[in-house]
Amino acid sequence: MQGYNFRDKLVSQTYDGAAVMASALNGLQAKVKAIAPSAMFVHCYAHRLNLVLSQGAKCLSECRVFLASLSGFATFFSKSTKRANFLESAGCSRLPRNAPTRWNFTSRIVNTVANNYDGLLQTFDNIIADKTMDDDTLDCAKGFVRKLEDFEFVFMLYTYEQIFSETDVVVDIVQQRAMDVLYCKKRIESLLAFVKEKRSEGDFQAVYEKAAGLTSDPRNEPLRKRRQSQFQDPQERYRNLYMAILDNLMEQIPLRFSNLESLRFLELVNPGKFDEMREVFPEEAFQSVLESYGQYFDFGRLRSELQVLYSNQDLQGNRGKLCDFLLFLKDMELDSAMPQLYKLLSLVATIGVTSAGVERSFSCLKRLKSYTRNTMGQGRPSSLALLAIERTMVKSLEKTPTWYARVTDHFLEKERRAELRYK
Repeated sequence: MQGYNFRDKLVSQTYDGAAVMASALNGLQAKVKAIAPSAMFVHCYAHRLNLVLSQGAKCLSECRVFLASLSGFATFFSKSTKRANFLESAGCSRLPRNAPTRWNFTSRIVNTVANNYDGLLQTFDNIIADKTMDDDTLDCAKGFVRKLEDFEFVFMLYTYEQIFSETDVVVDIVQQRAMDVLYCKKRIESLLAFVKEKRSEGDFQAVYEKAAGLTSDPRNEPLRKRRQSQFQDPQERYRNLYMAILDNLMEQIPLRFSNLESLRFLELVNPGKFDEMREVFPEEAFQSVLESYGQYFDFGRLRSELQVLYSNQDLQGNRGKLCDFLLFLKDMELDSAMPQLYKLLSLVATIGVTSAGVERSFSCLKRLKSYTRNTMGQGRPSSLALLAIERTMVKSLEKTPTWYARVTDHFLEKERRAELRYK
């Protein structure tokens, strides 16, 4: 590492929120920053968003009960091939397994249950009517039918389906390998705006009426629930629950992404604000660069180049992604004419916002290093891991006509006991 002079070149580091990585006292990021002071720590956006959803759900007992019940659907069908066959015969999609640390998995099961609601009811009715089923299966099937016919469960199902329709998009975006922090920051801000927009009477009524149309009237609740809410109108109770779920998300998003102020300098290259910054120069954002990366820039020249950028419409011709704008400057040979601006854009493009792509390789090893492969040597699991991690590239190679032939020829080069070549 010494040969690369990383102390001056390291400008950012991205990890999850584990104490061993993120702690400001003795975590890895603190130790790296002690050597390279400019290495700004960015808590992985994908992990932050996962915490927003998980902590938002833990605040309400109704959410915890709903999510626990939901995971039971996938467990019920995964334990028996016979049960799964009933599910397939009803034309339902296979229910994905839930994962407490991966909220996009929870989103999948919510969408699957919501889209196959009628088919699931038919599946459980067929299981109950089957005379060969054991007592435990019948008891579980009746319980799931009661859940699907319960107003509160269906209300929560469609509430979360509405929320996940937006969070799924953001989760997919912040997990991409090549993603600039400016674009991710915009998506997080748009997610907060979406949650605020959904906190309206019209959106609540849409979910409430949809749930009421699939189940019995919410006033026909079990005796225990009636006693708990005997002085409150049922619709008012569910309105408060709906608003509380969204309020938790509105509280968690700013809390988990509170240190985005340290990235205030990203506004300097935000194409959506060029017209506004042409009128009033963003002094606070400009000072943010000085505080974080003062040793890298000539600030007098950087200010002048930014003012030229804001006032020159031709220079703003490419207002797409940050990387596209960098390529535009490079192609027009403006990187040497405006070096400070080009350096700032390169800095913003370098800052990482997610470690999910790197960690995905470790998750992949769990599927490769199974019990039946414990006796394999190190070389084969490494090769299998490489194929699994780079599956996008492998699929693109499959389109090459001679690819399979070349792989087969390479495999046959080694002397083998069995004759594999057709003669």
